[in-house]
Amino acid sequence: MNLPQLIEELKRRNVFKVATAYAIAGWLIIQVIATIAPQLGFPVWVPPFFTILVLVGFPLALIFAWAFELTPDGIKKSVEVEQQVSIRSQTGKKLNGLTTAILIAAVVFLLVERVFFAESTLIEQDISTPEAASIAVLPFADMSAEGDQEYFSDGLSEELLNALAKLKKIKVAGRTSSFKFKGENQNLSVIASELGVNHILEGSVRKAGGRVRITAQLVQARDGFHMWSQSYDRELTTTNIFDIQEEIARQVLQELKVRLLTEEQAQLQAAPTQDIEAYQLYLKANQLMVDRNIDEMEAAIELYKEALRMDPGFASAHARLAIAYRHKSEYGNISFEETQALMKRQIDLALGMDPNLAEGYAALGLYEQDQGNLEVAEEALERSVALNPNLTDVYNWLGLIYYFEILDEPRKQILLYKTAYEIDPLNPFTVLNRAWASQLERNYQEMEYFFRKNFRTNPNFINTYSYYAVFRGGAPFGRLDTALQYIDKSLGIDPTFTLSLRWGTLFSATLEDDPLARFYYQELQQKFKESRHYRPAVAFYNNYIGDFIDYERDVLEFYEQSGAQPLVAAEFTGLYLYGLATGNIARVLPFYRESDPELFEATLSMPSKASIGKAYQLAVLLSRSGDTAQAQVLTRAVCRFAEASPQWLIGGAEDVKYAHYQSQCAQLQGDYIRLEQLLRQRFENQGDLWLVSVTLGDIERYFPQAYTPAIQGLHEQVRAELGRQRENVRTYLKTNNRWNPAWDAAE
Repeated sequence: MNLPQLIEELKRRNVFKVATAYAIAGWLIIQVIATIAPQLGFPVWVPPFFTILVLVGFPLALIFAWAFELTPDGIKKSVEVEQQVSIRSQTGKKLNGLTTAILIAAVVFLLVERVFFAESTLIEQDISTPEAASIAVLPFADMSAEGDQEYFSDGLSEELLNALAKLKKIKVAGRTSSFKFKGENQNLSVIASELGVNHILEGSVRKAGGRVRITAQLVQARDGFHMWSQSYDRELTTTNIFDIQEEIARQVLQELKVRLLTEEQAQLQAAPTQDIEAYQLYLKANQLMVDRNIDEMEAAIELYKEALRMDPGFASAHARLAIAYRHKSEYGNISFEETQALMKRQIDLALGMDPNLAEGYAALGLYEQDQGNLEVAEEALERSVALNPNLTDVYNWLGLIYYFEILDEPRKQILLYKTAYEIDPLNPFTVLNRAWASQLERNYQEMEYFFRKNFRTNPNFINTYSYYAVFRGGAPFGRLDTALQYIDKSLGIDPTFTLSLRWGTLFSATLEDDPLARFYYQELQQKFKESRHYRPAVAFYNNYIGDFIDYERDVLEFYEQSGAQPLVAAEFTGLYLYGLATGNIARVLPFYRESDPELFEATLSMPSKASIGKAYQLAVLLSRSGDTAQAQVLTRAVCRFAEASPQWLIGGAEDVKYAHYQSQCAQLQGDYIRLEQLLRQRFENQGDLWLVSVTLGDIERYFPQAYTPAIQGLHEQVRAELGRQRENVRTYLKTNNRWNPAWDAAE
């Protein structure tokens, strides 16, 4: 059979049409799988598997089209079908129709992909575009027969990573992200894409007898090209391990300098300890602190202590222990005074031993922040970042100071969170705070992407569930039912997670779900009364039930006896509600005066962004106490601030926050028509269900003159929506066997 006859026969047997239909259908399958796999959390091998499957099937389809024919009597071999009874022409027309249908499906898919998936694709491209000189140091593998050199291999990786992080002209992926691939045999180009770098440094350590062989190699990620590799053989004793580690690190850095940089010299710092076992315990403790699990924190604290018993001069362990105490006070049950005393001792030891220790200044920043010395805290945290730019937790702590406590400057917070994410894109906290940055920019699709990424890559990081609940419960979503579902998910992972118990109390009380609110509150009160999350929760819950006995005993007396001043807005809200509910305003005014004495000045023009909430509360309290002159000063100041708000809001547009300040101004001025209009706008147009419902509840309790028929009508609408969402929560909990039947009987 010559070539023209072969081509004619291929046409007659519809081989070309089968090839066309198969190629388009195969391409469509590959694209669909590649698009949805990341969204559904499929393993990384799924898209390549389908690609291989489609490719293998292509020649098989062509062979089948050549060798077989579809007849009215079923599938038969082509040689057995006489040409006069063949229906190949009809089959060809059906293939044409099928090809057209697949083409239409492909076009529809492309449109859908552009509309619904393009944003996350662009996000992924944006976060994984490597800089010209960027590198990730993967944990060196312990290839020793005994598997007993992990501390050496991890220590070498840490030393290289810390030295590279000090270079200004190279981006270095953070430790948490790099070490996430420890023990995994993944494709280096995939790892580089995940970490947003274009070079990978990897290696291995192999001990045999009294000798150790260290192998290091620098790989160009885009093509897997080995730019450099080298092996080092050394005699290994118990006294020269850190000397060898430093020597190898220095030689590797010199090679990297030649290949990646041309001007800057990397500087190695001395090993943090000369005790091998202490260093191994220190590394394990650092890893246990990542997920903020209270049990793992307790274990980490014991490891730090043990490391310090082995080497009391281990400065980095002192600093990390101070930070661990701080986190324990947030997620566990330890008093403020005890935490501060424990932190101070460890910080003084750490910085006394090493005055240029980045971890030491990080701990100092947290300590000063809790003391209320915010400018000092800011300075310490900034010095920590300057000493070690790869301590990404420090960016997170700085961001919180800017947002909540110093100047309420979300732009600075956003920049810090984006910078931390670029350095450490798999660290659970940097991913979480990157979502927060997107929320501040009102890019809610991007926010959702980062939350979903953290759910997928860090499924046991409970903060993701709690903060997702907080964001979904607030504006512009207003879904307290969704929020409580995620609170429940977080407590399913760790039933003692104090942040979730706090927000569970607040949200369920807002929904007026008595048994659920009581459950969350009692869990927090009985097990975590010393937690910093208890004080805001007890104030809100006591206000909900109209009884401030717990607040007076557990919070107010604690403040008065210890001399500690509340430092966060939520705690001042508790003081404000107590003053309103009990009429004992004289008891809470000293706290305001101590915190913000400028609010008591007759010349006050406009409060700072950090003081606006207290200014409104104080205006109400002073008016109730009879100091109407200063109350009027504060009223004018609050209203000036409300008018000036759009100048600093991101995007410069009127939003929920602006409308909230306008509502406070209208209430203070007694403009209840305007107040109702603003509250309705926030509820109906801006999804601000939670704050509006809280505000309406407070108006009903404490401001009867403002509870006009129009505001009462709005309150009824809000309560109807709260009722619907309350039923959604109960249905979810009962469906998932998370509702206690005894709660029904208790109502």
